[in-house]
Amino acid sequence: MYTDEELAETIRYLNHPEPQERAIMLVALWNWPSEDPRLLSHLEALLEDRTPCAFGRPRRLTEIRWLAAQALAAEYRAQGLRRSIPLAEDTVAPVPAQDLVARANLPEEALLDLSLLCRIFVELRDRGELPRMRRPARRGPQGRANEDDEKAM
Repeated sequence: MYTDEELAETIRYLNHPEPQERAIMLVALWNWPSEDPRLLSHLEALLEDRTPCAFGRPRRLTEIRWLAAQALAAEYRAQGLRRSIPLAEDTVAPVPAQDLVARANLPEEALLDLSLLCRIFVELRDRGELPRMRRPARRGPQGRANEDDEKAM
């Protein structure tokens, strides 16, 4: 359970105007759930956020709402809650940045331009050319199984 100060800081990052700041906090919560029920409504509110963001190594792009679903699933597991996550059917699954650059026929240097990658992502998403994902992953962003998943295996 978070202290009031930790909760306030986490909420501040989840509501940050910069999508990458939101993404960083969501990935952190995906890996290390807070186990604080006061945070659930803030994560649930992000399930509608279609803003593109990047995470992981190698870099992948997705929508804030996809990361929010992963963090929320981790929180539910950590808190022993059995709830489904209403992830919209048109939510885009993570796409490797390399794939976006290749689809746009851009040089490899474009991988360093997050703004450009996000624009390409939005264009392809809006044309329906990116894969959709319906359920949150059972593994953390670096491919490691979450502790609860390992126990279930």
